[in-house]
Amino acid sequence: MRHTLPKRYTVLITRVGKAPITVSFHPGVLVGLTVLAIALPTAWINQMIQTYADRNRQLIHNNDQLQQKNNLLAEEAIAILERVEALEEEIEQLQQRAGVDGKHNRPTTRTQPKSQGGTDWQLRPEELLAAAETQLMQVLTDFERQVQPAVEQTLEREAARPQNPPIKVHYEQTSGFGLRRSPFGGGYEFHRGLDFVAAYGAPIHVTAPGVVQVAEFSPGYGYHVIVDHGYGYRTLYAHLSKLAVTPGNRIERDRIVGYLGNTGRSTGPHLHYSVYRNHVAVDPTYYLSSPPNLLQGHKTDVQAQTKPQIIDLYQRKK
Repeated sequence: MRHTLPKRYTVLITRVGKAPITVSFHPGVLVGLTVLAIALPTAWINQMIQTYADRNRQLIHNNDQLQQKNNLLAEEAIAILERVEALEEEIEQLQQRAGVDGKHNRPTTRTQPKSQGGTDWQLRPEELLAAAETQLMQVLTDFERQVQPAVEQTLEREAARPQNPPIKVHYEQTSGFGLRRSPFGGGYEFHRGLDFVAAYGAPIHVTAPGVVQVAEFSPGYGYHVIVDHGYGYRTLYAHLSKLAVTPGNRIERDRIVGYLGNTGRSTGPHLHYSVYRNHVAVDPTYYLSSPPNLLQGHKTDVQAQTKPQIIDLYQRKK
């Protein structure tokens, strides 16, 4: 037996002392209202859940990005501080070589006092990076004001220092600096240099940059050259067979100044080599090797290397 819904429902609402209220409606309307009453709250709840989930995922994503950014900032700051520490150590070595008193300078990042204390106050990554950049610029300022002028002067002084033998080919040293028996007889004499024997005509090289003061012949030294290197240094190259420079020439280290010979007061082909410090002859033996590099393996131009390194580090952090 099939049941069919009536076409309409009629609801009678009676009131005491008043006419009743009659409401007539189709059953489909009641079903639709019921469905809406159930569906709308459910859809709203689902939408709220979805919105919350989306916001939560976005917050997690933003937090991950912030954490990555903080990690990068911290790594960047640590890298700067490590380089600052290395630069401070290099600058300290430069101060020692250049004779700069660093006793009253500010503490460096490497300073570890014997007594320390305080609360454990950790800097945020951006604060650490800012502090590292400030430390870097302080190192640059200290370098420019305190170290660089003295280092540049030291570099110029060391560049003027004679070094290495004046002969590049095979040679033998036949006479040293100081008191010796005269090779011409008649007792002893003070020899003011070193004598090197090599092949006749071997090129003779200047041992430091400078200006040629003398390039001439004399009865004692024969053809000889004297070069002024500045900072009190002068060198003499005597008994040459031929001159290769003239007075006034500005020459660089290792430039050929003449050729080994047997002119002047000489018993055979050789080179007499003298080094003068503040007009006093000193033993050239101490100048036959290269001194330690001021920058310990770096280029010997502070302004061309050390300062740009610091500036480049700072600019890459901006």
